[in-house]
Amino acid sequence: MRPWFALLTLTCFVGCTGIDYLGTPLITDGREAGSPPLTLDAGSSGNTCAPAQQPMDPATLPVCCDGVGAAHCVASDKLSPALGAQLSACPAGGFCVPDPLISSGGAAPPSCKSLNDADGVCLSLCVPMVAQYRDLLPQATCAADERCAPCVNPLTNMSSGACDIGKPQDCSQPGDPTPPATADGGASTQAVCPHVGPPVLDPNSLPSCYAGGGAHCIAAALVPPAMASQLAACATGLCAPDVAIAAGGQFIPKTCGSLDGAEGRCLHAAIPQVASQLSMLTQDTCESYERCVPCYSPIDGKPTGACAQSCDPGPVKPAVTFAACCENNQVSEGKCVPTTVIPATLQKNLGTDSCVKNIELCVPAENLDPAFKPMACSASNLLTGNYTGVCLSECLQFGLQSLGISRGNCDSQHRCVPCTQGGKPTGAPGCPPSP
Repeated sequence: MRPWFALLTLTCFVGCTGIDYLGTPLITDGREAGSPPLTLDAGSSGNTCAPAQQPMDPATLPVCCDGVGAAHCVASDKLSPALGAQLSACPAGGFCVPDPLISSGGAAPPSCKSLNDADGVCLSLCVPMVAQYRDLLPQATCAADERCAPCVNPLTNMSSGACDIGKPQDCSQPGDPTPPATADGGASTQAVCPHVGPPVLDPNSLPSCYAGGGAHCIAAALVPPAMASQLAACATGLCAPDVAIAAGGQFIPKTCGSLDGAEGRCLHAAIPQVASQLSMLTQDTCESYERCVPCYSPIDGKPTGACAQSCDPGPVKPAVTFAACCENNQVSEGKCVPTTVIPATLQKNLGTDSCVKNIELCVPAENLDPAFKPMACSASNLLTGNYTGVCLSECLQFGLQSLGISRGNCDSQHRCVPCTQGGKPTGAPGCPPSP
């Protein structure tokens, strides 16, 4: 018996949610715009005009961050709350402060050139946020245990907080208006989305993770947890599309024409949910390593999530769904699916019905549902005798095999297709696996 039509999974291509690729900021200090700058001061009461901390000898303090960088524990009342929030806590109290900040009394760190040659400062790997992005941030002219943190977050155009260290303290009182945006890293303007300008990170500086190109392996720490579940694992992290890496997650996928000309977006085949349906997606104007995923499910018109990625404003065209076919008692039991997305081996049991000849084939609608499981059945036939099988749609074309197939205890829209014939499995979907 010829293979039976397999289940097509055409719904929810990309998790049905709009998730930002690599949307985690490169450097954040957890502050709202206009909050006090990161400075070492002697106040613990939140007074931003507290006198500056005098330089201390790190050797007189307990060691911390051993093996990663030079740092020692400083009592909490010697640090501003804003700075303490960015440091690791010491077991015996206080916070783990890099030695250069201790010995200088919180002076501004040395300047350097960070991502895309942007202004930055050298910060120790003992600062948790710097350690998290150690593989992304350049060392530049910094010490071996430091990385060059950018003054301005390249994803949002807002201050990273790194270059606020050592600046004159903010002596404003509660309720004072927030200072205007500055060009040197102060609280700033709205985020830029999509990203414009040089790559936030050059994908070619990372290991390749897809034979067809267009994707590289990026550290999992740089990928939001929600998005991490959508990407495949690779040797050094997660396999992410280059377009997302280069834009730091702030991008809009290219628009394309998907199934039946429906509006779609070019998504990389390295994304597992795209890879699993590669043969059922068009390429259109997408790159060779991409496929055009429709904005709406062609089955029921519900959003797939493909057009809600990152900065995408959403589709501009209405949903396009497959035409109905295989009418039975004034109820359509099938959908007209383009032959271009149906493997040739699966077309043998499908007919044209009311679909466009040589362009579409009529597929049972139930078989387009990933959750569909055929009912078990039993029947009797002059040619096959008593047998057990599964109830499959009358929309399928059984050919000469129909002589050995009866309705059995299936309903009027289905026939009981045997699971074995002549002692051999028939391959009908839903049958128990062969021993």
